[in-house]
Amino acid sequence: MSLTKNLEDKIKVFALIGHTASGKNELAFEIAKELGAKIILCDSKKVYKLMDIGTSKPTKEMRKEVDYFMIDLKYPNEYYSAGDYAKDAEKIILELAKKKERFFVVGGGTLYLKALFEEDFISLDSVSFELREKLKKEKTEKLYELLKKIDPQRAKKIGKNDRVRIERAIEIYEVTGEKPSEIYKKRKVEKKIVPYYFAIYWDNKERKKRISDRLDKMMKIGFLEEVENLLRNGYDLRYKSLDAHGYKELILYLTGKIRSLEEAMALTKKRIYEYTKRQLRFFRNYLKIKPIFYKMEEGNRNFIKEKLKRVLEEEIWKDF
Repeated sequence: MSLTKNLEDKIKVFALIGHTASGKNELAFEIAKELGAKIILCDSKKVYKLMDIGTSKPTKEMRKEVDYFMIDLKYPNEYYSAGDYAKDAEKIILELAKKKERFFVVGGGTLYLKALFEEDFISLDSVSFELREKLKKEKTEKLYELLKKIDPQRAKKIGKNDRVRIERAIEIYEVTGEKPSEIYKKRKVEKKIVPYYFAIYWDNKERKKRISDRLDKMMKIGFLEEVENLLRNGYDLRYKSLDAHGYKELILYLTGKIRSLEEAMALTKKRIYEYTKRQLRFFRNYLKIKPIFYKMEEGNRNFIKEKLKRVLEEEIWKDF
């Protein structure tokens, strides 16, 4: 992240991104440990306390060896937006860069990546629980038709199956009363940082297996008990934090709305798999600075790790 004499120059930030269950967090930990770097997480759920197993947070042992930022910031009932994340994460990035600390960003949260790095991201101060619930209950097709009526220009730029961006556009309209396309023109903010994206991914068949194995492992180490503890402490589906993969399905199972644990697990695996497809589509089509993609396969992990280490040392941290 070369700091130059020109204060208007942007700081280059290495960002290791990947779909859920890609292994990016384990890979990032090894790289950070070997190179003496810090990690800034870009994940919409790891910011919440008490949600450890289901979000695959770095363990206490890992955190003793590598410094992590943007983790355990809020309780599940507290509001924390993508805009809040971007403001807090950018502040940390600028501070670390000023001190010439080695660091990089790791994550797969599409909205959070956009908030942190994209200049046309719109931050909303608050979206009501009622509005979120109303949108959540509608089918994607119906929401897209609504967006076409509200803002045809914005709808043309969003895929008809891109539920996250469709919901976001409708939220912007409902909260501000203005067309999102018009707001994007007015509120563009110049960023002080620029990403250098490296995206890792697995082919379809292996991705499904990794998702299944990952969830099975979570269950063995106490995911269900973690969700039971959240419910005992008064955290439930009223809070957006717990709409996370696995948490929602286990809450529905524990409250009798899903008949069996097996059904809850099957629904979770399917939901995660569908989400990984949206993540990959986002990485390929909706980031203004295109990532360099690395296909993960059996046997090539060390090659990719060493390649990323060289990029960090020779291109990103070359002035350190």
